[in-house]
Amino acid sequence: MSDTEWEELVGKLTLHAHSKLKKLYWRGVSYANGGAVPGAPNAQDFAAEAIEAFLDGTRKWDKAQQPDFLQFLLGAVDSKISHLVESAENRKSRRIDTAKTDDEPAYKLRARRKRPDEIVIDAEERLRTREAVISELGGDELAKSLFECIEAGITKPAEIAEYLGLDVSDVNNAQKRLRRAADKAFVKLGIERSRK
Repeated sequence: MSDTEWEELVGKLTLHAHSKLKKLYWRGVSYANGGAVPGAPNAQDFAAEAIEAFLDGTRKWDKAQQPDFLQFLLGAVDSKISHLVESAENRKSRRIDTAKTDDEPAYKLRARRKRPDEIVIDAEERLRTREAVISELGGDELAKSLFECIEAGITKPAEIAEYLGLDVSDVNNAQKRLRRAADKAFVKLGIERSRK
C-alpha cells in the first residue's frame, strides 16, 4: 500500500473508532460528556492498535474467509473497544464530580451492576432481535451492510455513504428497506419500535 492509502485507511479506522466511542459510556459517563476511557486511549489509538495487531501477527488476516482488509481491521477496532467496555475498571468504577476543585475527575466503585442472569437475558434479546432483522433482509446485502454500520455506531447517511463507497441516495433507499424489514421483524417478535 502507498503512504496515501495507509493514511486513508488510518482515517477510516479512526472515524469508525470515534463513531463507536461517542455512543458508549465510560465509568458511567458518556464519551461525549467527558467519560474517560480506561488507559485514556482515543480514536486514533484504537486505529493504530488495530494496524499494529495485524503487523505484529497478534491478529491474523484470513483473506479467504474475509477478503475485505478494511472490514478485518474494523473488526479489530471493534474488538479492542469492546474489550475495554467490558473491562472490570470500566464496569466497576464511576466518576466522582470534582467540578468545585481544580482536581482531575476521580473514580469510585459503582454501587450496583446487573446480575449475571440479566446480562445474559439482555444479550440473548439483542441477538434474537438482530437475527430476526437479518432474516427479514434476505439477500439485500446493501441493507445488511447498512445495518452493520448502524451497529458500529456509524449512523449519518453521509458517513455511511463514504464508508461503503456509495451515493447518499443509495444509503437512503437502503435505510427505507431496513426500516421495513425491522418493522416486520419487530411485529413477529412482539416488540413495539420507537419511531424517532
